[in-house]
Amino acid sequence: MPNFRHVIRDAYVEILLRAPDPGGLENFNRGMNQALTLEALREALLRSPEFSSRFPDGPPTPSDMALHVEGNQFVNALGERVRLVGAIVCCEEAKANGWPLVNLDVLDLFAARRLNYTHCRLGPFTVAGEDDPSYVGYVTTPDGRVDLDRFNAGFWDRCRAIAARARERRLYVEFDLVDRWVRQHGESDLPQVDPWTGRNNIQGTEAGGLRIFERAPTPLHQQWIRKAVSELGGFDSVIFQVGNEGFKSFSAAWELGVRDIVKDELRRRGFPDRLVGTNSQDPGLEAQLDYVARHATEAQPAGPKPILVNEYPTLPSDEVLRQVRRARGFGTMFMYWRGDHVRTVWESTLTELEREVAADATSSARKGRKRRIVPV
Repeated sequence: MPNFRHVIRDAYVEILLRAPDPGGLENFNRGMNQALTLEALREALLRSPEFSSRFPDGPPTPSDMALHVEGNQFVNALGERVRLVGAIVCCEEAKANGWPLVNLDVLDLFAARRLNYTHCRLGPFTVAGEDDPSYVGYVTTPDGRVDLDRFNAGFWDRCRAIAARARERRLYVEFDLVDRWVRQHGESDLPQVDPWTGRNNIQGTEAGGLRIFERAPTPLHQQWIRKAVSELGGFDSVIFQVGNEGFKSFSAAWELGVRDIVKDELRRRGFPDRLVGTNSQDPGLEAQLDYVARHATEAQPAGPKPILVNEYPTLPSDEVLRQVRRARGFGTMFMYWRGDHVRTVWESTLTELEREVAADATSSARKGRKRRIVPV
């Protein structure tokens, strides 16, 4: 049976501003296999009780969230500078909060605290590494290995739901495409975590380890990247990071290759451009990507591209807040990496971040800048 799920998902996101529920997705997929047209699908959504109750004044205006880069700043579709202020749920209570993804209720919490950024990692992972097949982008076979020829629809539906909820709450989600932590430990102390290692996939394909980053992405890697973009590129709440811990092993062929694959798949799908950042911490590569993501314990001075810090060893709450303020002074961004903060510290730090956002907005309004900073 032909698969129309991508078309259906895109219609839901455009019209209802959310990912489809599983029942609706399958019902419309069956309908389109029985001659339901795209026009009829869109009409059904527009005439649905949900649409009428959520948008009594008519269709919502197109989102203005899509980011582009001007100099070393993020700018949205309205021409407003956007300073990202946010948090990452790793690592205390990691699975309770959805890590290496993020749970929808946590997105609601971030939005309530007026934050506008979080970070997720796609892996790819194995069930042995995550203790849960819902975190695995490939189908997991009964013996725990993955089938590299089949994607796990539930995983990608979950990612799309994150992107959709983030869009509703005006949060940006940075999706990491290929995590080097997994590739590194998969070839040393945790041999079961990398699905691209031959022992962990039913094809016996050897395409993992850190050496893969020394050359251009192979067809297998390209397939993974294109899948991620096809599922998530339609959301203007999404930006892409080439790969976590890129500084451990990289090449121009890999970093620029991933960038070019992302941009090509966006064009093929008819999606608007999305930003692609590098975590290589290599100045030459940073100059060629859209933005810069670094791991550092201190706020980074401004450079030629937007710079954000999205991971570091656990810092005391007061130091996190100090670095957030320093980054604001530099014109860069410093995110709150939870680390081993217990829940009370986590919640109090988020509350303090909310105060920082409010103070930032007040300061911006007082200065009366032509291009206002949009922290939320």
